[in-house]
Amino acid sequence: MNMLCDIDLASIGIAPWEWANTDDPTSFLLSPGIYELMGYRPGEIVINIDTITAILSPDDQARLIAAFHLALRSGEEQSVECRVRNKQREDRWFLVRGRATAGNNGGVPRMVGAVEDITKRKHVEIAVSRLAAIVECSDDAIVSKDLNGIINSWNPGAERIFGYSADEMVGTSIMRLIPTDRQEEENLILGKIRRGEKLEHLETQRRTKYGRLIDVSVTVSPIKDAAGVIIGVSKIARDITDRKAAEAQAKFLAYHDALTGLPNRLLAKEHFVMAASFADRVNSKLAVIFLDLDNFKTINDTLGHPIGDSLLNAVAKRLSVFVRDTDTLSRHSGDEFLVLLTGVHDPESVTGAVEKLLQGLAAPFDIEGHHLSTSPSIGIVVYPDDGKDFDTLLKKADTAMYQAKGAGRNTYRFYTEQMNVDAFENLRIRNYLQQALGREEFILHYQPQIDLTTGEVIGAEALIRWNHPELGLLPPGRFIQIAEECGLIVQIGDWVLLEACRQAVAWREAGLPEMVIAVNISAVQFRHRNLENSVIQALTDSGLHPACLELELTESILIHDAETVLASLKRLKALGVKLSIDDFGTGYSSLSYLKRFNVDKLKIDQSFVRDMADDPNDAAIVRAIIQMALSLNLKTIAEGVEDERALSLLRLQNCGEAQGYYFSRPIPSNEFIQYIMSRVG
Repeated sequence: MNMLCDIDLASIGIAPWEWANTDDPTSFLLSPGIYELMGYRPGEIVINIDTITAILSPDDQARLIAAFHLALRSGEEQSVECRVRNKQREDRWFLVRGRATAGNNGGVPRMVGAVEDITKRKHVEIAVSRLAAIVECSDDAIVSKDLNGIINSWNPGAERIFGYSADEMVGTSIMRLIPTDRQEEENLILGKIRRGEKLEHLETQRRTKYGRLIDVSVTVSPIKDAAGVIIGVSKIARDITDRKAAEAQAKFLAYHDALTGLPNRLLAKEHFVMAASFADRVNSKLAVIFLDLDNFKTINDTLGHPIGDSLLNAVAKRLSVFVRDTDTLSRHSGDEFLVLLTGVHDPESVTGAVEKLLQGLAAPFDIEGHHLSTSPSIGIVVYPDDGKDFDTLLKKADTAMYQAKGAGRNTYRFYTEQMNVDAFENLRIRNYLQQALGREEFILHYQPQIDLTTGEVIGAEALIRWNHPELGLLPPGRFIQIAEECGLIVQIGDWVLLEACRQAVAWREAGLPEMVIAVNISAVQFRHRNLENSVIQALTDSGLHPACLELELTESILIHDAETVLASLKRLKALGVKLSIDDFGTGYSSLSYLKRFNVDKLKIDQSFVRDMADDPNDAAIVRAIIQMALSLNLKTIAEGVEDERALSLLRLQNCGEAQGYYFSRPIPSNEFIQYIMSRVG
């Protein structure tokens, strides 16, 4: 044991041991250095052939014993790496070496050897092994190259991403992966690596074995030798092609309309800011042209949204033909489009562009076998005259667009300040309309209708008025269109029908002669497809005979979806009510629909009647309408009769009935009774 103490090398991590190969536990001799390697003082713990298993890893015990026996049999030195639990209960790696020697006086062979602490080396080996496994299993490409760009390592991840095997790439230049337009970038990266810099998550492109360009995220690091000298480059590359494509798609959708692919409102606003800035620099102007498709909702509701979407796509493509590359065409929502027109110097340049847009949409669209026609109502504002920010201009363009709709559609209007006043007034009326019915603010006035042969009152037209709490008594022209736009016209129309029928019955019960009550029917009411039920309900609740109710229809009702309209009119006629065409001559007058729809009366529009005594053209139109009606066995009634001259001409031309201020303006029901009584008296 003294010999063991003399050769103790524990200071350098090596300590000797000896085993006499007997059953005597004390024959297992350890140097003090071995205790020190395990964190003990000599004598603090007894370690011998029997107790050594307490500190040795169970996984290594069998290998150590087997190595001892092999050494004894073979006479050759054996070594075993094993784990030992030290005093601090930490696992340390020891390399145990031993060989057999002759026993004393030719006795049983002995074992001598040494223990070396190899913990640090084993940790490095394990770390390297794990790193190698990570490199092998990584989905990322992990590549190393020298400072000349020659590849010296290439993992399976690189093979999966780029398509080349390690045999194909090791020893070749990295430049075969670099697209031509990225090679200068690669040289700049190498320059930074030579200076010891590390580049993380650099997004660039690489070319695969099959020629496809892919997007990659690359982390580039210098490789240093033991002396700290940079000798190469390490690259970790991740394929981000799918992610970049998803990002590009998300960005596109954020700034473009998903249906048409046109810029959306957000991108249009950005283009406006840039265009306005340029206009300021070159002292020009910018026009914002707002388009809304007329009657698109009818197409959508009738033929379905897929057809509507196809029509919107077709409209977008056709509009694109008439928009310059320097301008912006965008879709905002539904059937609304916007054009930013640059380089505006005078109104004529704007109107010329708008006229082209109108002409471009004039031809029908062939959508899945349907020949569809649509037209735009267009509002126009000019930067900076009408405003300097996008939202303000867009709001004003929308206002101007509604003015175009009110002017008959398929036309355009420039914004004026009066439009803003009108828009505010309309908004106020719209808000009050929501509660007007519940507050019983509507009333009916009645205009007498006169038989021109007998001079008797044979009917009355019911005309709605609104007792507005702030604006006073409003005529229908102030609120009917707004009621149609917000959908309230159906409820208001039902109320008018019932109230007019009740009043007619009340007059009869008061002793007045039986008369026909005429009620205007809105096109919106008719399209609502519930008109027949409303008429039946009004007649039932009031007790009015159907023959005493006359429904006044505009020509526009008759020309849309003719077969459906015809079926509905037949059912109304079957109820016994009368039908007349209001404002005849101002719309799409056609003998064909007069024959098909079996109406009873034509109402000659006041625009022809009012000036017929002074305007030969108006007189000719009135005469033609009356003669046509007579030939078709239809009655005629002229509205807007304001003087004796017009009345005389109507009588000469055999017009059957008339109404107008010459006889009476529309009056409340109690005054109407007085009017009838005065004529009888």
